[in-house]
Amino acid sequence: MAWYPWQGQRFETSQLNFDGSWSADGAHGNVGFVIRDHLGMLIAAEGRRTTSRAVIEVELQATLEDMSYGRRVLGADRIFLEEDSFMVVDWIWGVDMEGDGHPLLREIRGLAKETGSFQVAHVYRKANSAADWVASFVARHSSGVV
Repeated sequence: MAWYPWQGQRFETSQLNFDGSWSADGAHGNVGFVIRDHLGMLIAAEGRRTTSRAVIEVELQATLEDMSYGRRVLGADRIFLEEDSFMVVDWIWGVDMEGDGHPLLREIRGLAKETGSFQVAHVYRKANSAADWVASFVARHSSGVV
């Protein structure tokens, strides 16, 4: 078992963790996110089923919903986004140009431009376990899109 201690952020920075998951039967995707303040205190958590049909779309949907909630609902101007998918992180930074035409990616980048400070980093799955739990919980306990 590995231990991943909380890594605090700069004052007034919102740390956003998100994850997408796929139902065991492959019928639907699930998105979940957790938002904490710079001290690690929980601000918000949410999850729901999604109609996305590809794993990468589920991850992008989770990213967009996390950022939208943080930016538009909470008014966060400093966002530190953590994700356990290298591909999503690379797509957001524009390192891998393959996803450039995806509409969800364009929305994510647009939200990033609206913030005063935006960072995105890859974290190992264990460090993203709270968001993974939210997405998995939705998969097991929801009979439809929530």
